[in-house]
Amino acid sequence: MTAKTAGMSRFDRRLIIGVAATTAMATISGATFNYVINPLTQDLNASEEQTSLLRQLPSIGALLVIFLAGAWGLRVGAKRVIIGCSILTALGYLIVSVAPVMGVVSFGMLLGSIGKQGIFVVSISLLASRLTSDDDRASGFATLAAVTPLVYLVAPVIATAILTQASWRSVTMGWAVAGLLGVAAAHRLLPPDDAAERLTGEMWTPALAGMGLAATIQALNNGSYEGWTAPATLIWMVAAVVSFAAVWLLMKQLAHPTLDLTILRRGGVILLLLVVALVPFTNMWYYATVGMQYVYGYSALQSALIMIPTQAAALLGAWLAGRWIQRRGIRFAGTVMLLIASLALFLSALPNGEIALLIPLLVLCLYSTAMTGVGIPLTNAIMNLAPRGGEGGASSLRGAASSLGSAVGVVVMTTVVFTTYQASLSASLEASGQDPAQAEQITNSLEEGLSSEEISSEMAVPLETVHAVDANQEQALIDGYQAHGLVGGFVTLLSAVVFFFNRRGLHDDAVA
Repeated sequence: MTAKTAGMSRFDRRLIIGVAATTAMATISGATFNYVINPLTQDLNASEEQTSLLRQLPSIGALLVIFLAGAWGLRVGAKRVIIGCSILTALGYLIVSVAPVMGVVSFGMLLGSIGKQGIFVVSISLLASRLTSDDDRASGFATLAAVTPLVYLVAPVIATAILTQASWRSVTMGWAVAGLLGVAAAHRLLPPDDAAERLTGEMWTPALAGMGLAATIQALNNGSYEGWTAPATLIWMVAAVVSFAAVWLLMKQLAHPTLDLTILRRGGVILLLLVVALVPFTNMWYYATVGMQYVYGYSALQSALIMIPTQAAALLGAWLAGRWIQRRGIRFAGTVMLLIASLALFLSALPNGEIALLIPLLVLCLYSTAMTGVGIPLTNAIMNLAPRGGEGGASSLRGAASSLGSAVGVVVMTTVVFTTYQASLSASLEASGQDPAQAEQITNSLEEGLSSEEISSEMAVPLETVHAVDANQEQALIDGYQAHGLVGGFVTLLSAVVFFFNRRGLHDDAVA
């Protein structure tokens, strides 16, 4: 993937390929989940509540296990955990594929989500613990970052093509098969575990921390859509407070708690986690695919095909970031990628009238290049600061910061986008002699038709039928997209400043 991979040992190359392969298999379900939702829920006559739960389960399952996975990798051994999680993923999606009712689908989806998150957390910690040189880590994390765009390059197109000819069960069965392929790849390619400690000690602290994080994010999601005083929101808030309070009490009482927060004592780590949280505030991919369907009138398959160049650009971003880390250092790579992402967001905010798809697509490619690339120096910086044996805890904290940032970003950005959309639509209706009060009703119907899980995903849920919108609504959508770019550009620029001036959190052994 990077310039110096050729100098890497055969053992390390095999490790990187194995981690990338198992991660790729686990990523396929996420890349195609949104395409399966509509036919699945229609086939099983799902209620609105069941559909909402199904959309939430991947996030809930992942967050519940995010801290446990870091502990499991150290206690049981990374290879064992990855194989076990791959089996759990395959089993969960097999259950989904044969499920006769929504309750069984939800159970299988929860199992699959738990398995996936375990693979993601332990894969990062495994690379960090086994790759000791800065150059090898840059190559390893660059390869791992390239997995997501590589999967998104082909999986959505294949899934939409399958769904035009076959049942949704064919796609979910593919997820199960991918899980089994992940088992095979891990068994064959990953190195044997070092002599691992016996599974001793409490597991309450990482479990409760995961519950607290999941409850916090669900409270944010419910609060933004149902109101901050809604019963469900208050229940999630109480659950979060109780969970974190229990963690705090246990951490004070236990001599050796399992939840590993030692990396937070390292200088600059909190600022790095802040940047990790700020990066997913923006999501041009989602709003772009919304625009492709509502503004340009493309179908789900056409939108997936149009997104192919953006995934190719993301692969370029992974390669560039790894190369820059090796040649110029982590600070240079991270700062430049964040500045490029900020530039892309500001470009998306520029006023435009009737504009061909090519221009926003090029801006989206620039954004994809930078947003994929920035994750590599961030991961390198955090894992470089992890103490020996603390890689699992560091990987868990990194994932938690990203999840929390994404949830907060959805709340903030949807407020910005829909407030702008309503104001623009109201002004357009008034100018054309229509009742501007309609703008609030139209905005509410559009906003209520979306979930936070949809908006935080890389692509919008495909429309069953592409409905044309009138000129007023089309311009309002464009204005909302531009507001997202303007606010997101400032947030990402702030991230670049924080990253660059984080002197204690970065150490560069740049190659001259």
